[in-house]
Amino acid sequence: MSSVKNRLTISIVLYKNDLIHIRQLMRSLLHCTLCPEVYFVDNSPTKELESHVHSDFHYQWVGANIGFGRAHNIIIEKVIGYGDYHLVMNADVFFDKGMLEKIVAFMDRNERVGLLLPRVLNPDGTAQPLFKLLPHPQDLFTRRFIPDSFKRIFGLNNQKYSMLFADDKSTFDAPYLSGCFMFLRNEALREVGGFDPRFFLYCEDVDLSRRVRMTWRTTYYADASIYHYFYKGSYKELRLLWRHMVSAIKYFNKYGWFIDSDRERINKETLEGFALKKKVNVLPTIK
Repeated sequence: MSSVKNRLTISIVLYKNDLIHIRQLMRSLLHCTLCPEVYFVDNSPTKELESHVHSDFHYQWVGANIGFGRAHNIIIEKVIGYGDYHLVMNADVFFDKGMLEKIVAFMDRNERVGLLLPRVLNPDGTAQPLFKLLPHPQDLFTRRFIPDSFKRIFGLNNQKYSMLFADDKSTFDAPYLSGCFMFLRNEALREVGGFDPRFFLYCEDVDLSRRVRMTWRTTYYADASIYHYFYKGSYKELRLLWRHMVSAIKYFNKYGWFIDSDRERINKETLEGFALKKKVNVLPTIK
C-alpha cells in the first residue's frame, strides 16, 4: 500500500490561463486532505504564471507550447511507477471540499474502474454532460458543421453519440470521458501508457479513454461533482477549429474511419448495459 501522501498525483497543464481560474483551482487543491502531489506544467511563452502556483506544488516551465498530451506525459512518466491514482485535470476546473476524497473512496471500492469522470457542472451549477460513445466520423461532422435546424429536417442528430438518453444524475459506464478531469488508476495507466503524443490538442482524451476501456471500466460517477469553465474554443477560433479537424483525422486514421470493429463492439456493449440496467427493451442500434 502506498503512503497516504503518494496515493494521488495530479498533473495540470497551463497555457496563458485566466488568473481567476487558477485561484479557484488553488483553493480546491489546498482543501484536499489527501495531500496529493500536484504538478503544474506551463506551456505559456513566459513564466508569468509561476508566481500564482502555491509553493506546496511543483511548477515546471517548458518554454514552448508542446501540446496538452505531451505536457501531461512529462509528469505521467515521473509518477507512473508509484501511487494508486493519477488525475489529469484542466486549470479551468474547481471543486468543493471532499470531492477528491469521495472519488478515491469510490475507486477503492471498484477495482475494475480504470478511468473515472465525475459529474461536470457549469460554474452556475447547470449540468455539463461530458460523456459520450466512441465517435463515428458522421458524429463529429454533424455535431460541428450541421446547423440544428438542418439536423431536425434530415433526421441527423447526435443524441445517441452524446448519450442524451442517459441520466447524468446516475452512475454508469461510458467509453469516452472528457479530458478536463481524467481520474486514472495507475495500474491501468501503466498498462496503456500515457497520451499519444501525435495529438497536439483535441481527441487525445478520446484516444486514452478508448485504450483504457479495452481492458478496464471507464465510469461516469454522478455522486461527485466538479465545476468546469467550458470554453468550446474550436467553435470560436478558426485556429482551434483547424487543430480539432487535424486531430480528428489522426484519430480516424489510427482506428478506422467507417470500419472500426472495436468502436462498434464497445458502443454496442455500452448501449446493451443501459438496456439491462434500466430494463429498457428498445434502444437505438449501432450503425
